[in-house]
Amino acid sequence: MGKLMYSCEQAARLASRAMEQPLGAWQRLLLNTHLVICRRCTNFTRQIAFLRRAAHRVPETLEKDGD
Repeated sequence: MGKLMYSCEQAARLASRAMEQPLGAWQRLLLNTHLVICRRCTNFTRQIAFLRRAAHRVPETLEKDGD
C-alpha cells in the first residue's frame, strides 16, 4: 500500500507530473489528500496550472500579433 501521506516535495513533483500524464487512483487520492491540508502545495498546483495554460496560449498570441 505504501505511505499514507506525501511530503510537500513529493506532492509538488506529482502535481507537476499530473499535468502531463494521468495518475493512478492511489496517487490521485494521496495527492488530493495532501492538497486538502496544505495551502502552499494547493497554491503551487494552481500556479503551475495557470502557467501551463498561459504557455499554451503563447503561440496563438504570436500568430494574432503577426497579422
